[in-house]
Amino acid sequence: MRKFLLTAGLCLLTVSLSAQSNWGLRSSIGVDKKITKGLDAGVEAKYYQTDNFKNTDRWSIGLSLDKRLYRNDAKTFTVKAGLGYKYMNVYHSWSTKYKDDDEGIENKLEPQFYLDNELDFNLKDSYVDDRHRVTASLQAGWEVGRFKISLRETYQFTHTDSVSYNVDKYRFEDGQTNWVNKGYSKHTYFVGSEERAYYTRNDISGKSGSNKNVLRSKISVDYNIPHWKYDPFVSYEVFHGLDNGFKSEKSRLTAGVEFSFNKMHNFEVAYMWQNQHDDDEPAGSFICLSYKFDF
Repeated sequence: MRKFLLTAGLCLLTVSLSAQSNWGLRSSIGVDKKITKGLDAGVEAKYYQTDNFKNTDRWSIGLSLDKRLYRNDAKTFTVKAGLGYKYMNVYHSWSTKYKDDDEGIENKLEPQFYLDNELDFNLKDSYVDDRHRVTASLQAGWEVGRFKISLRETYQFTHTDSVSYNVDKYRFEDGQTNWVNKGYSKHTYFVGSEERAYYTRNDISGKSGSNKNVLRSKISVDYNIPHWKYDPFVSYEVFHGLDNGFKSEKSRLTAGVEFSFNKMHNFEVAYMWQNQHDDDEPAGSFICLSYKFDF
């Protein structure tokens, strides 16, 4: 079993390396406290990276409360409910937008590309937005032999605060439009002995506050290997948008191992693949590292 799991993990990692162009990190550290029998409270901080570990995607801090609603006498079937709140600080990198895309030029190219090719474009600065997320979940878990199977449904409400950012507009001389009268500054340069000009203007743009409602459905399977402290697990989660007719927005497949020391120090190492990019986070492959202290 151990050899099979290691081989399967290496195969999955090899396929992912060849198939994915975006890699990132999802790390977390948290503390869980037992309040009373069947009632737990927790606090957790997270830090995410993306763009092949080059850029910060977000950081967050969250609070949670979990209550066991039912457990049978054999302790093999459990139902619990949870509530949570999370504050998120989300980073957005700079981007470019070509103004006349008849030639099919890709956005987000380096600004120098547009200057060298004398193309009108907008350069949007990087910015950060603040988000507030509330979740409510219901989870059922079964223990069958050494397998543990769990199903979880989570309602997720996210409010994004309004935000503003700078947009630098670059326009080239076309012989007809007087850009200076429109508030642009003129810049001259030479191509050989020929003098040319381009014009720039800085504007303030932004996004108004918004709300988003999502239903998350997740199934997980854990396996307890005899005489081995590393327990493998796999999970699959689907996100459905409640604001657009219950449309499936993205899905996640996660596989990894969890282990603990003294039943207080709990670790998790996993690989996660997300199939689709949305306004919440990018698609791609992610290395997941987690530590939680239980007392």
